[in-house]
Amino acid sequence: MDFKLNKIIKFACRYFNRITKLFHCFIISYFLFTTLNSFAQTATATVKEKEYLIGDWIPVDLFVSASSKNKVAFPNLKDSISETIEVANFTPIDTVKKGGENQYHQLVNLIVFDTGQIMLPQFQFLVNNNGTLDSITSEAILVHVAGVKIDTSKDIIPIKEPLKIPYTFKEILPFAIGFVAFAILVGLLVWFIIKRKKKPVPIDEKYLLAPHVWAFKELEKLEKEKVWQQNIKEYYSRLTDVARTYIELRYKVPAMEKTTEELMESMHKGIVKQAFKKELNEVLTLSDFVKFAKAQPDFIENENSMKIVKNFISKTKQVEEEKKNENS
Repeated sequence: MDFKLNKIIKFACRYFNRITKLFHCFIISYFLFTTLNSFAQTATATVKEKEYLIGDWIPVDLFVSASSKNKVAFPNLKDSISETIEVANFTPIDTVKKGGENQYHQLVNLIVFDTGQIMLPQFQFLVNNNGTLDSITSEAILVHVAGVKIDTSKDIIPIKEPLKIPYTFKEILPFAIGFVAFAILVGLLVWFIIKRKKKPVPIDEKYLLAPHVWAFKELEKLEKEKVWQQNIKEYYSRLTDVARTYIELRYKVPAMEKTTEELMESMHKGIVKQAFKKELNEVLTLSDFVKFAKAQPDFIENENSMKIVKNFISKTKQVEEEKKNENS
């Protein structure tokens, strides 16, 4: 019994020693991996000079070295870092692959508006290490910024006037093209006005012929064109326009500007007999229904409307001739 117990204890001790050795190996491997991985990530910020004048650009070279498996994010630079330090500009990030690592470069130009010993800021970078975010920071840089030396023993020099730089052909060309185009436009406008003045304006035929002669001529055109068979609205519009224009020329009444009712009131007994007005009023009223109420008269009404207008012109013209004969 004691022999078996001793054997079990020896076996357990051997198994425990093996587990302990494996655990130690795991701890050492994890430590080495973490240490090597941390050494693989470095960030530096450097300047070439240590002395600058106030307002000068201070070029800061940002350098990051990291494993090619990791992703590096540079700081998001704004216009101003502090009250006395501003960012003038910065270059795009340049990446160089070297072995199993990536090397990143970016040049940032800073402007310092203070004098003395100035501590430039640290720059923080983020590294994505297989889903784990690590941050590495560059060391701060100490530079000396000197003010502008002023010689108080000399008189103040007046401000120099801006230098006069001669215009180039490219700068003058747009103005020259614009001037030529404007000159051509003005010339065409003057030519058009002069030509229009010289061209005699034709006198409307209705002012050269007797009112009834002109009216019968227009009605004849309307019949020959057979307008009512094609466009009933245009037919009545042209028919009543002839009648209204004839009234304007014959009686000096502004018929084109009046409604049908107003026109009938204007043509009182002293101007036109009531018998002549009645049928003309029916045609003008029918025309209003066609133009504004979309009425559709039949062919008998269309032809009858033409006869009524002709009859009105014929009768009123005859009355005028009778009056002339009576006066003579």
